[in-house]
Amino acid sequence: MALGGLSQRCNLARQGVTFHQFHGKRLTCQQTPTGAEFPHTSTGSEKRLVSEPLTEQASLRPGPSSAYRPRSQMNPANTHFSPAANYRKQIRSHRVLLTLTRVIVIGLLFNYLGLTFPTAEGIPQDKYRKWLHDDDRMIIAAKPGDFDKEKILTSGVIDIEIFADNITLEVKVDGSRVMYMHNETVKSLPNEYRPTHRGIGVVVLHPTTGEVLTTGHYQTGQPMAYRPFLEMLNSLQAGRILVLAAPGDWRSYMNEASIDFLTEYIGGWYVDEVCLGEMWAGVGLINGPLWAESITTIANYARPSRSSPIYVSVTVPKSPEKNRCEWYSDPKQEGRARFCETYEGYGDFCSCNTTEVISPADAPPLEMKEQIPIVIATATRQSKVQRQIQQLWTQAGGGNTSILISVDGLQKEARDFAELMGLQAVYHLNPAALKTLSRISQHIKFSIFQAFKLNPEANKIIVLEDDLVLSPDFISYFHQTAPLLDADKTIFCINAYNYNSFLPTAIDTSRLYREEVLPAYGWMITRELAEELLVEWPTMTEFADWDWYLRARIQMGRDIVTPEVSRTYHKGYGGFHISGWEQSAYLDRRALNADPDAKVNISYLTKDAYEAYLESELRNATVLEIKEHPCDKEYIPKEKVGSFVVYFYGEYETDTNFAYFTLVTCLNGYERGRMEHHHYMFTLGYYGNSLYIIGCPGSYYCKVKKEDYNRLVYNPSKDDLKRSLTYRQKFVKHMTHIKGTYRINTTSLYDEVTLQNYVIWESSFMMSEIGEDGKMVM
Repeated sequence: MALGGLSQRCNLARQGVTFHQFHGKRLTCQQTPTGAEFPHTSTGSEKRLVSEPLTEQASLRPGPSSAYRPRSQMNPANTHFSPAANYRKQIRSHRVLLTLTRVIVIGLLFNYLGLTFPTAEGIPQDKYRKWLHDDDRMIIAAKPGDFDKEKILTSGVIDIEIFADNITLEVKVDGSRVMYMHNETVKSLPNEYRPTHRGIGVVVLHPTTGEVLTTGHYQTGQPMAYRPFLEMLNSLQAGRILVLAAPGDWRSYMNEASIDFLTEYIGGWYVDEVCLGEMWAGVGLINGPLWAESITTIANYARPSRSSPIYVSVTVPKSPEKNRCEWYSDPKQEGRARFCETYEGYGDFCSCNTTEVISPADAPPLEMKEQIPIVIATATRQSKVQRQIQQLWTQAGGGNTSILISVDGLQKEARDFAELMGLQAVYHLNPAALKTLSRISQHIKFSIFQAFKLNPEANKIIVLEDDLVLSPDFISYFHQTAPLLDADKTIFCINAYNYNSFLPTAIDTSRLYREEVLPAYGWMITRELAEELLVEWPTMTEFADWDWYLRARIQMGRDIVTPEVSRTYHKGYGGFHISGWEQSAYLDRRALNADPDAKVNISYLTKDAYEAYLESELRNATVLEIKEHPCDKEYIPKEKVGSFVVYFYGEYETDTNFAYFTLVTCLNGYERGRMEHHHYMFTLGYYGNSLYIIGCPGSYYCKVKKEDYNRLVYNPSKDDLKRSLTYRQKFVKHMTHIKGTYRINTTSLYDEVTLQNYVIWESSFMMSEIGEDGKMVM
């Protein structure tokens, strides 16, 4: 519901309704008696709009009710004039008399001399020549160059249009479409699909040229997916034009702090009152005025529905061209200034407070026995690539490491960024369809191939994706582990990531494992292995995750070396592979090494040495007998003591038994996945202790005697499973909280005008792969 006209607003103001803002003006309602003589008067009671500069929080307020009286009500006897007023009246009379006297004298003079006043009966040619000489503008034709002048004269504004409905989101700037999403869906739950355009669409424009600096869409209908949206807002520079378009269902998982931030950020009226299913849009200047804001509401949400489509058209004045930052005038910063005036979302890199940016010369030295290039696979998120480059150039070895940016598609921003940073980049003409598993898979394949092709002397490469945060010893870690790939062909690759890297299961930064896991989130391979992989890589018609495909078809029993404490951290919400659910509940909790000088021990990681090491560990380990529920009793000390073994009932990785889930949940480990094991034995560094969790009868390391089987092999009941599920809420409950506002009917005009006619519904629930019946549910 749109707020009414001035008359309605003033009536509401007198009833106690406060309107917190009117764009650029202060509104004052004044009561005027009948016939009062000042501009825009009329008979009867009238309200007058007084426009004043906005200096404080604007409001509607009643003015004086008896400031004026009509002349008909004035008593002439009581009317007095000051001496100054009488003097001004006399002066006006004298001026009129003097003017008439001059006209009479000039007329008599012309008559005495025999002259006449000019008339229309003069010589036509003379009159025509005089008319031409006067250069009448009404007959001047346009010149060819005037078309450009007209464009300049009419280019002082930027026209912005926003349209959204149940299946469409569209933004136009000066008639050109800059964002468009139509009739697309994404899988949000196992049996549920939702429109892709649900969330918040963002367009950032240059205030002088109107050019698009960046665009983005954020699936804020998923838990924690609002975080990258707020991070993006914080990365923008002041003075940019911000366009926000939010079809319904975008607020459910945004907490109050994020809504308060957004409300203050844009200075909006309605954004904190939007309900489920309602459309909202806003256009404003960052750290400046809000030019437009609109909402379409639902009369009643008792039945599933959506509000009417929303359409906003606003004309925004362009800002004068000027140097935004002092360092723009530095000739050495010319390229960076040009880049920062062309693209947005780079935060400190383009901040006026950052006079100098990082370079490879700033990286500390690192002793290297070989060159190991890094390839960063990316598409449209160059600001994240910039973050990785900065992390690489501030750690040991970054200055001597070759970096290749592999771009999916012809991205002009990626090209300009690579040129600015002095980096090599390749661009993939990817034939696979957008937003598909196949496209991602083919681009990883392309990146590996190009990295070795462009670095013919390199025997190894490190593969990165742009949504990763790197530890300060990232480069050093791979150079320390590189000899393993040369010494042992049963090692498939070196990983930087550990799925069980949680506190307290990830403590020792020097410890490494051999596991049958996925190559993911930063991994190193040899040229020899790459040649094997590329030939067998999944084709475009095989719609599979490339990492799972490699594990199932190509890895063939070879192990991957993983660190106990991860060297990368995944930071992405609501992406193609990682939903907001998983990011918030698991990936956000994983540990990342913070020690730039961390050393790793590789002495026991070749195949034979590792088996000998495990044999010694298991022989000397303390075997745990689970009599009470593992969530109710601490079986392992919270300080480093030694090694422990616990057996659980498990046949193979994908069986439906829930013993592993029940047990590992109580240890705060990764209960959702069972792929990170060594012959179906899982290793955790629980508070510095080595904990070996062995599946029986499935694991090679299950050496339990028959008479001890029922006593030592943990096989929980369904009640035990329920207990673990309850315990699990301690660390995932706050991440699965939903708060919904629903519009309701109201008889109060106040509630309807101020959008207070809603109710709040809140709930907390768990995301789990295993239900109370022990079956897989997600």
